[in-house]
Amino acid sequence: MSKPNRKVIRLQEMRAQIAQKAGVKHVDLVFEVPSDTEGEVSEHTCSFLTQDYWPLAVVKAVEAEGDSNNLGVLRKIATPPEAFDQLIETAQLTVGELTELLKDISGEAGTDTGEGSGSSSSSKSTPEPSAPTSSATTPVAA
Repeated sequence: MSKPNRKVIRLQEMRAQIAQKAGVKHVDLVFEVPSDTEGEVSEHTCSFLTQDYWPLAVVKAVEAEGDSNNLGVLRKIATPPEAFDQLIETAQLTVGELTELLKDISGEAGTDTGEGSGSSSSSKSTPEPSAPTSSATTPVAA
């Protein structure tokens, strides 16, 4: 028996729809750090889950530690975490670059800043009919 004014979303179906729609689950950031040999650099890769895949348990744990900023969460979701430390300390990631990285992480999975999870394609709703419009080919009723 269905209840009026209530929507049911099944987590399994929602995850399948997100995975199918998004296509991108990780963002790999490749950066160079000076190697032990003088004059040479080595490439390192730090992978980040896109924001839609951040486990809430990780976000909650970071907030419980008193670190509610994005750096704490990014370090926890970075693979490997040591590469994130190198990115900050050795490669000297700037605030502007971090902002771009956050845009990429949140944008790749289809959730832009300011867009809540309520816009998920897994929630079914019927669009309201639009107001009538006039055009050069359609006569307007007086």
